[in-house]
Amino acid sequence: MSAEEKKQYETSEEDRISSGGKIAYGMGAYAENAMQNAVTNMANPFFNVALNVSPVLLGFAVLFFRIWDAITDPIMGWISDRTCSRFGRRRPYIIGGAIAGGLLFALMWWCPRGMSTTFYFSWYMTISILFYTAFTVFGVPYVALGYELSPDYHERTRVMSFRTGFQSVAGFCIQWLFWLTQRDCFEDTVDGMRWVGIVFGAFMIIMGVAPGLFLKERELTLEEQTETRAKNGFKGVLSVFKVTPFLYVLGALVTMVTGMFLVIIFGFYINVYYLFGGELKAASTLLGVGGSLYHICCIASVPVIAWVSTKIGKKPALQAFLVLAIIGNAIKWWVFTPNNPWLQLISSALMAPGLSAAWTLLASMTADVTDWDELKNGTRREGAFGAFYGWTMKLGFAICFFLAGLILEWTGFDASLGGAQSPETLQSMLFLYTVIPVVGLIGTMLCVWRFPINEKVAHEIRGQLEQRKVTAEQAGR
Repeated sequence: MSAEEKKQYETSEEDRISSGGKIAYGMGAYAENAMQNAVTNMANPFFNVALNVSPVLLGFAVLFFRIWDAITDPIMGWISDRTCSRFGRRRPYIIGGAIAGGLLFALMWWCPRGMSTTFYFSWYMTISILFYTAFTVFGVPYVALGYELSPDYHERTRVMSFRTGFQSVAGFCIQWLFWLTQRDCFEDTVDGMRWVGIVFGAFMIIMGVAPGLFLKERELTLEEQTETRAKNGFKGVLSVFKVTPFLYVLGALVTMVTGMFLVIIFGFYINVYYLFGGELKAASTLLGVGGSLYHICCIASVPVIAWVSTKIGKKPALQAFLVLAIIGNAIKWWVFTPNNPWLQLISSALMAPGLSAAWTLLASMTADVTDWDELKNGTRREGAFGAFYGWTMKLGFAICFFLAGLILEWTGFDASLGGAQSPETLQSMLFLYTVIPVVGLIGTMLCVWRFPINEKVAHEIRGQLEQRKVTAEQAGR
């Protein structure tokens, strides 16, 4: 690239988002991750261990909630894209959804004592449905807001890097929620969950409302508003699946989610029954440290990912970091060893940058897709793309969660045997835990390789869109 071309592709001042603006958007990601994962993290210790609700019912509930998300997300994307108010298309929903989500999260753990397990399960289902609906009201417009904050190819990556960083901070905190409930200041797990839930719910609200309060939405022209409302009927929302670049993003997302999460629960069983012979306490320490190290590495890698992407482009950067994740998974066969269980931390450290890059750059690439879509179809529908991006991910999680149990059973695992699992079962689990993520991530790399929007194409699209607006303004005079 010549010096003149390089200068042309530098981010202009008007396209930059202030550091405060990026932090405000990142704060919303803390709430996003908390709403996505905190309930499922705390549900089993609270409703199963403390209140004796069947784990089978709780597993069904998780599957149902993911499917519920997958249904409500596209509807919310359609609503947000078509909203016209003096407060904007996104901000009112972000603020309202964050407040409702935080309050419902706190309420979830305040069910009365001394009731039947049927009552507790009904309480969990009812509050959770309301909670995940609030999450949708918050989450879909929040993601869409990030896509439209800046039209610049590289600034979008910087914005999404703040999102990934704050998501990792939330993930780190979630890992220690149950530990907090076990402090001596609480009467028991139920009492601990109640007060921890209030504090964490308050953090959800504080972090979640920040984007709605401190960020400005991109103002649509009158023509854009008219075209968007005219063309974005609910059936038209489904046409995002006809946008070719978006299909490659979804393909990358599906292969990554399938590869990583289809066998993610195997990590727990391999640690407990293969590395520690059924000693739960010893395994839990390593699992906690490993999870914390993973999130610390994610946070540390975020600025590196943004820098590398700026230098070489999103596609090459993502593929390079995915190679690290593939290596991190491939070495599981050797580093998960009873002789030195702590070697597995090497795997976590290598995987973290790759997966952080995927979450950051796939979101940034989706923002580029919205410009492609506007050029081809004449509409601004960040909400629809954000909704179906989330829809695909959540549905993938639900299916993986369901299939994981079947795969675990297929390996011959029997919980009643404790640490006396057969060597064949343990080797099968480790083999699948190693191979399936590698295959999935290779598929992700192939989809990224096929993605047609690079830096040059993105700038050409933007130039054509800006020229179209100038022509429309001149015609309207």
